[in-house]
Amino acid sequence: MHVHSLSRRAFVTVAASTAVVAELATVAAAQGMVAQPVRVDASVPFTFDRAAFQAVIDRPYPHRQLAAPATFAAATVAVAHFRNALAAYADPNGFAAGPRSLHCAAALYMGRSINMVLDDAMYAKYPLGIMDDIEMRPTDVSMRSTWTAMRSNPMAATVRSVTDQGASFFVCNHALSGLAYELATQGVPKDTPVTRDRVVAIHDELANHFLPGTLLVPAGVAAIVAAQEAHFTFLP
Repeated sequence: MHVHSLSRRAFVTVAASTAVVAELATVAAAQGMVAQPVRVDASVPFTFDRAAFQAVIDRPYPHRQLAAPATFAAATVAVAHFRNALAAYADPNGFAAGPRSLHCAAALYMGRSINMVLDDAMYAKYPLGIMDDIEMRPTDVSMRSTWTAMRSNPMAATVRSVTDQGASFFVCNHALSGLAYELATQGVPKDTPVTRDRVVAIHDELANHFLPGTLLVPAGVAAIVAAQEAHFTFLP
């Protein structure tokens, strides 16, 4: 269900713009989504553990790889690359660097890429598998009915397989706030206000249901810069 004329990706990408936030509230009110204009801040505040983040990117791995997928589909490809690279570095007949020699990290900073690291409980509670966004569905049309009925994270086991080998995932708080806003509007009658408290509550709930190895950061783009400054090689 589209709740405003702007795409969610546009909302997330330019969430720092107060002008855009004001426009979103105006459009929502005009379409009858809320009883009166409701200002939804660009990002839900949270306590960022910068020391924990720094400790993660400073792990003494001799090799470091960074991906920044912008969609769920791209995130699945990034994780597949991680698995291949980790296997190659651990293989005595490959790069022979041994286990824990390669640190793979992904900044999930826009689109539905962040759904990659949400646990099954969130898939069961919220319509993560049925939201009207092509990037959340397999390109094979025959699989769309399967995706529509999805009530668990199809990538959870794969994500755990790479985090067990030291991989890390950084979730952008702007993107998480945008997802919380979108979920707050799903299935809500047009005359029901979308309150700030509801958005914050969903945001905080999602943040408490990340898969292990995931860390919330203020901005995904900043995490990308920090990782590159720590000598992570960027993987397009």
